[in-house]
Amino acid sequence: MKKPDALSCGMMALTGALWGVHGPALKFAFAAGFTSPQLVLGECLVGAVVFGAVVLFQRVRPPTDRRFWATLVTAGLVGTGVTVFLFKAYQLGPVSIGATLLFLYVPFTQVLNAIIARRRPDPTQTVAALLVVVGAVLAADFLSTANVANLRGAPYAVLAALCFATFFVMTSRLGQSGTPALRSFVCCTASSGLLFVTGSIAGWTLVPSVPAPAAAVWLLLLGVFGQVIPVFAMVHFGPRTGSGLGSILTSTELPVAVVTSAVILHDPVGPLQVAGVALVLAGIALPHLRRSSVP
Repeated sequence: MKKPDALSCGMMALTGALWGVHGPALKFAFAAGFTSPQLVLGECLVGAVVFGAVVLFQRVRPPTDRRFWATLVTAGLVGTGVTVFLFKAYQLGPVSIGATLLFLYVPFTQVLNAIIARRRPDPTQTVAALLVVVGAVLAADFLSTANVANLRGAPYAVLAALCFATFFVMTSRLGQSGTPALRSFVCCTASSGLLFVTGSIAGWTLVPSVPAPAAAVWLLLLGVFGQVIPVFAMVHFGPRTGSGLGSILTSTELPVAVVTSAVILHDPVGPLQVAGVALVLAGIALPHLRRSSVP
């Protein structure tokens, strides 16, 4: 694989940063009257409509490779589990616990890559993954908040992390088949279809009770910044960085979430949280600095 370019690395880091802002924004959406299924389905539908319009405008010719389609559709279905399981974890326990356990996707990605490639993970990326996980534990104040009552949502957060790692690994192996817009459209459409079918069977109320104009604004903004930009960046720039480095770069989610929560939600931030953010940033920078030093 070629050395990742700065743009690809920057876009993957931006993806994590957007997710970091997305978390606090969801709290305001819940306060406005939305439910979790409504937000998840609404965001995916916005992504499907935007990417579908781009595909039609570009007059994209779909690839004929069956393996490409099987991998892409499966990745879209698996990616749905990230949001569904994470929202469930947030519902059953503190956000800090769910957000911390979500960072297990970094070592999960290393393990999946090692299994698929049948070789040991790169030592530098392994150290970077450890820095990210330890930093996440400190930044989210996991040690002081973890107890029996607060860990009810923990299994769902672990499942979200596993889905995230699997999505990373699968999308990074799509190669150059299909345009980024086509791949993003398929992922969002697959997620929308799965959520609609599941919601109908489970009896979820999928139509928001929020007034239509306000609901449209909420879902459009959350859809663009929570689905459109991140999904496009994942499927377009993820193959350029590789799943190992890409998973570390998107760890910008945590420091951005900590800062955003402190500024907007007035959550307390102490020395341990600052130290944790520093470790996460060190883990993000380590693999890229090593690659940049190689002639």
